[in-house]
Amino acid sequence: MIPMLHQRDAATRLPTGMIGAPLASGEIWQPVFEHGWVIARRGALAVTAHSVEILRHGVPIGLSPTEAALIGLLIRRGRANQQEITAALQGVGSLSACLDVTVHRIRRKFAAAGAPDPVERLRGWGLRLRVEPDISGSTSLWIGRPAA
Repeated sequence: MIPMLHQRDAATRLPTGMIGAPLASGEIWQPVFEHGWVIARRGALAVTAHSVEILRHGVPIGLSPTEAALIGLLIRRGRANQQEITAALQGVGSLSACLDVTVHRIRRKFAAAGAPDPVERLRGWGLRLRVEPDISGSTSLWIGRPAA
């Protein structure tokens, strides 16, 4: 598998807003995060592997474990039905009855960060991720892992 991230010393790192920007060599620069490796990215949002953390354009959004689990599921899948949502919430010790409150808190935290609403309800089915394009305009799912 091709690694998604390149390690560079601090002097050669580009500002966070430049994530995905081509370098003079034609290589695409991707950041290394101190908190964990990015394992999935969809548009401007990314989820890390170790401590589940949600990033927007490389900047962490302060979400609770329940909120991060739900957004992480949507980043990886694009959409999720009620059974998948319930399993994700139970995986972090939360109840599916808390879904409305969880979605409300996610929306509030994204709005406070200046980000668009990331969650769309699909009536009678589940949730879908509203994908904000990344710096290059892509909304595609991109999966990677650290080099061995």
